[in-house]
Amino acid sequence: MKAKKSSLVLSKWTNSILGPKNNYKLRYFHQRGHFPNMKHPKDLSERIISSMFDPSFVKYAPYADKVKVRDYIKSKGLQDILLEHYGVWSKPEEIDLNSLPEKFILKANNGCGNHVICKDKSKLDIQSTINTLNMSLEKGRNNIEPQYRAIEPKVFAEELIDTGTEAFPTDYKFTCIKGEVCDIFVAVEREINAKYITLDKDWNILPYTKKEYLPDSIPEKPKHLDEMIKIAETLSADFDFVRVDLYEYRDKVYFSELTFSPWGGLMYSYTDDSLKLLGKKFDK
Repeated sequence: MKAKKSSLVLSKWTNSILGPKNNYKLRYFHQRGHFPNMKHPKDLSERIISSMFDPSFVKYAPYADKVKVRDYIKSKGLQDILLEHYGVWSKPEEIDLNSLPEKFILKANNGCGNHVICKDKSKLDIQSTINTLNMSLEKGRNNIEPQYRAIEPKVFAEELIDTGTEAFPTDYKFTCIKGEVCDIFVAVEREINAKYITLDKDWNILPYTKKEYLPDSIPEKPKHLDEMIKIAETLSADFDFVRVDLYEYRDKVYFSELTFSPWGGLMYSYTDDSLKLLGKKFDK
């Protein structure tokens, strides 16, 4: 994942020197070999990036908020796919550990910062937990993606998806354009060095993923794939673009989050040709 890491290093420097918009233009160039067309975007990455710099993009904040989005899920009649929440607090220091079960996960609601997995409450390092969550909240406050900056920062405790090993659960991410699933982006081996593969709705490989990101084999097809597709299309129907992230756990589908600017809109693992194909779907 050298390309992604070098792009992030470049981002920190260019953002402070050149400003957010030029920062994104340079990062896109670093990934694609040409500058993005921000005035008349064509490929999917260009479309996401250009929309992020429109003041109206903050309208997605309630749906990107990992706590508030639950109200949207319930409004769609899908409350059964929500993991249990054990508590929500304004600051990590306010977390009431006595109210929590033995196993849980602690997260920030305002982005994709680090989380804290607890499988044995008696062994939880409280100060380290507070430090980790505060860093996550601060990352959200300073996120270049405007929908995260617009979220009132909180931390919450959620039901832990326990795989029974140190492995993270497989993450099924449904790329949706105008309410239709256009690809299924699957993340595996996230506890080591994450790998990604992109498939169609029949679980066939799509030529969308750069070779250096691919896992050694195709992940097992989820038992409830058809239900997942239906859920993704229900939740994406109100938006031109969103990625619906889901899990399959204990023979059931669970909701993860709604993502409006995957990888900050830069779509690192996607090939140039795939971004062009996905961009054309907006014109239908």
